[in-house]
Amino acid sequence: MAKDDFDSDFDFEKELGFNPNDFLDSDVDADIDFSQFGEEEPGADVSGDPGEDFSDIDLDGLDLDDLNLEDYDIPEDFDLSGEDSGSQDLDFGEFSGELPQEDLPQDEDPHQDEGPDVLAKPRGVTREDPDEDDDFDDSDFDEEDFEKAVYDRPVNPTVQPGEAESQEPPHSDAAEGDEPQETGDKPIRRRPRQEKPAKPKREKKERTGPTLMSRFLDYYLAPLREAEQPQDPNAPRRRRKKKSKAQLFKEVYLPPVLAGLTLVLILVFVVGAVSNAAERRKQEKDTALRESQAASEAASRQEQEVAQILEEADRLAQGYDYDAAIAKLESYTGEMTQEMQVKKAEYASAQSSLVEWKDYTSIANLGFHVLIADPARAFADKELGGQYNKNFVTIDEFSKILDQLYAGGYVLVDFDSFTRTNTGLDGSANFFTEPIRLPEGKKPIMITETMVNYFNYMIDSNDDNEPDAGGAGFAYRLIVDNNGDIKAQMVDSAGQTQTGNYDLVPILEDFIKEHPDFSYQGARAILAVCGHEGIFGYRINTSNISTVSQAYYDEQVAGAKTLVQALRDKGYTLACYTYANIAYGDKSATQIKADLQDWASQITPVIGDVDVMVFARTSDIGDYSGAKFGVLSDAGFRFFIKHGSAPTAEVNNTYVRQARLMVTGENLAWHSDQFSKYFDSAAILNNLRGNVPKT
Repeated sequence: MAKDDFDSDFDFEKELGFNPNDFLDSDVDADIDFSQFGEEEPGADVSGDPGEDFSDIDLDGLDLDDLNLEDYDIPEDFDLSGEDSGSQDLDFGEFSGELPQEDLPQDEDPHQDEGPDVLAKPRGVTREDPDEDDDFDDSDFDEEDFEKAVYDRPVNPTVQPGEAESQEPPHSDAAEGDEPQETGDKPIRRRPRQEKPAKPKREKKERTGPTLMSRFLDYYLAPLREAEQPQDPNAPRRRRKKKSKAQLFKEVYLPPVLAGLTLVLILVFVVGAVSNAAERRKQEKDTALRESQAASEAASRQEQEVAQILEEADRLAQGYDYDAAIAKLESYTGEMTQEMQVKKAEYASAQSSLVEWKDYTSIANLGFHVLIADPARAFADKELGGQYNKNFVTIDEFSKILDQLYAGGYVLVDFDSFTRTNTGLDGSANFFTEPIRLPEGKKPIMITETMVNYFNYMIDSNDDNEPDAGGAGFAYRLIVDNNGDIKAQMVDSAGQTQTGNYDLVPILEDFIKEHPDFSYQGARAILAVCGHEGIFGYRINTSNISTVSQAYYDEQVAGAKTLVQALRDKGYTLACYTYANIAYGDKSATQIKADLQDWASQITPVIGDVDVMVFARTSDIGDYSGAKFGVLSDAGFRFFIKHGSAPTAEVNNTYVRQARLMVTGENLAWHSDQFSKYFDSAAILNNLRGNVPKT
């Protein structure tokens, strides 16, 4: 039979009643009858040349039982088609359950060369034939050669187990349209069963399989590759429904996108967690650092506070105000340090050793006019040089007086040091005395400065209301410097403005800083001013608005208020020296009232209320029950200081009066006995005075 006579679409089961699956599934020991397949015996055409008979081949002696098909693990739907199947030698010698991985060429028809002996071969087994057109020689092919060909040649399956469902039914070598060859009724010769040679043990090779990433990519890209892989038109496969873009996206792109998003989220979470942990550690570190710094700053502030409290308590104690010093220590909110405890005990012990000074009438009040800053210019003044020499004290003489007072055990006091007031039922103030408590050997003394106005005739030589070098060498104003200290300004002989200790207040302040125990409980001097030329060098009279300018007046008022507050903060007592520097002893009650009205309208708005009156020009009202006293009392004055030659004081229910000892050039030179208890006048006098004028 020619190979083209075999119909590739021939249905064995339908036409001949043969089912290959039944053959493969049946017991290999059963007899197989090939007579039903036609007149020709199987294997008649093994050379690949259709139509040739291998009559010399004795198939009667072939025993199929020896084949033991169960060992070959042949699938039911094993594809019998293969390249050159009709022309290859049949070799079952090495056939086993595992098939060599040789694929059919994709460019050849798998059903092209199938011959009638296809049923005698295991499905998917092909043989090699270098020459398709060569025929088997009957003389060269015997049973021994056939056995060797069957058992010694390797098998090349074209279909793997599990792919049988997609394979085409087996076809013979006959061409389409040919009739199948008839097989004869010859009995099948069986060969004796022989033992199958032992299969050599395969060496276990080290597995070098795909990586995890490659498996991942193969899994997710498989649908895309399958969709893109071209199909061989000669080997059609079962048509699958083309996947839509949505399905491709869902199967191919969406999983890696989701995996990527998941990875990103995981990374974000991890990075966030690490960042948060680092941030927490940084915050904890910063918090610890801040707490450490805060603790250090708190400790530093605490130390500063303790130091400040100790300093202030010491200042109070040096001024003999031990009660205030102890109260200052106890004001500390923290636990008192050992040093504070020691100081507290010291203050309590010192307080218990104080001695009361009860004779307030013996307290001397030393009075001074404004001090001469430049004696050479003052004493040389052609018009008033003699008056300056007679009535004024120089700054160096005052400093010497302070030194001698301190050396003599004197302590500066004021009215508040030994008087107290309470308000009666009628609303009037009632005075009573209070003892001064000083250490043994200490004595109280008071100081008063008058005419602290710096009159123009002392400082202005050309009457232009500005101090100049032609002045008599006096300070022209008190100021508060940048350090909060009170200083005096003057114009020197060269016309330059100088700032320093050119009057009583700055000299006294520096002396108390150096000798804090010179001031009893913060007492300072009494400063008495007139009003007709302003106060403390500031021209605050409203007449300056029209004669100079509103701006000048406002500036003078602002400067005066600043100084007044600083003086009060330091402990100075401000007093009235009459508004027009007049002697009230020569004036009527009406004249006194008019003068005090000017004071109230010009000075009180700037200086505030004062209750101390220092009588000018060595005067006194005499009777403290008459009309004059009534005018003074109605104006709010309660303390009165007159001129005297010896210390004296009176404290009654409605007023306190005292005499002051005027320290002048004349008294230092001619009445030094007044001061012999306090200082040595001869050691005080400035040599520039020469012969001091005498009244």
